[in-house]
Amino acid sequence: MARRAPRPRRTLELPDDVMEEIFLRLPADNPASLARIAGGCKSWRAMVSDPNFAPAYRRLRDAPPMLGFLYNYRSTDDEGAPYWTSHFRAAAALPPRVRRDRKHWRALDSRHGLVLFDTPEGDGHLVVSDLVTGERWKIDGHLTFPDACNAAVLCARDGCDHRDCHGGPFLVACVDSVVAGDRRIASAMVYSSVTGKWIDPTFLEHPNVIDGRGHSAVLGNKVYVPCVESGSVVEYNTRENKLSVIKAPFEVQHHKIELMGVEDGMLLFASVVKPRLYLWSMEAGPRGAAGRARSRFIELGPLLPSTALVDNTEVSAVGFAEGVGVIFIKTRVGLYTIQLKSEQSNQVHRGYINKVMPYVSFYTEAWERLPASDEA
Repeated sequence: MARRAPRPRRTLELPDDVMEEIFLRLPADNPASLARIAGGCKSWRAMVSDPNFAPAYRRLRDAPPMLGFLYNYRSTDDEGAPYWTSHFRAAAALPPRVRRDRKHWRALDSRHGLVLFDTPEGDGHLVVSDLVTGERWKIDGHLTFPDACNAAVLCARDGCDHRDCHGGPFLVACVDSVVAGDRRIASAMVYSSVTGKWIDPTFLEHPNVIDGRGHSAVLGNKVYVPCVESGSVVEYNTRENKLSVIKAPFEVQHHKIELMGVEDGMLLFASVVKPRLYLWSMEAGPRGAAGRARSRFIELGPLLPSTALVDNTEVSAVGFAEGVGVIFIKTRVGLYTIQLKSEQSNQVHRGYINKVMPYVSFYTEAWERLPASDEA
């Protein structure tokens, strides 16, 4: 008796509006999923390539995802001359032009989908780059960045929620310490991409030294940079071109408190003490006044291997991904991330990295470079 041929399976075809809702809810930290969809068939490609798809995709999320992080390594050439290399460690599937190393470039800051680079070997001393779109803007001025200078890049679009800052105007703020006779003075100035110029610097007598290796923070039009001594932060109002000093209302004996960035509209500070990660959030009041503050801690013992906590002096917070709630912890056995809400940890690098600059942005251009299948 002849066998019957198996019946072909029916393919479940969902309406386009249902498929679009599914695509809109794909994880934002995996751009490759959208790329695969765009290459699936013409109708899917048309769906995710529609001009209205990307804005809707971003609106459904509280914040852009962390696509990776930047860090710098210093090396020497064959003649013994030192140089920097900026490295990018991807947390998602990204094209080589985004995650490539940049020899003779040094990343200074990353925010709002932009990265500020110091490029002493290039024809422009500073470069602002949008790693997603590939756009670059050269900034003249030939400034130097000693250890007592801190620079920040930020979106300058009025009313922006910083979910789609691509191509928008930006500012670069620089705050440093200078010596005038027997006085130490903090100075600051800001560059606008709209005018293409630096404004005249402003000054404030301040005995503490600006920490050029630390992280900056941005709240509105104000930039905050740390000082070498704990508990002192310099506020630079870029709109009014004014400086003021904030004395944080907390301290930890024999341990430095690091400015990390912004969390829930407040300045975030961190310090590691006797395998605990201490976190402080502080409101910045008007004219340099310290506002309301709160504190909490996370036990690191259950989150990090015992070998990482042998010497607590080598454990410190070295970066924070704003909007994502991920803090980076440096240890003698590698670099770890800790999710502040879930308190989950993960090793992301085996090296010893002193400063991490997370790159947070949507990458919804991923599918545009892939051809669609000819299948209907």
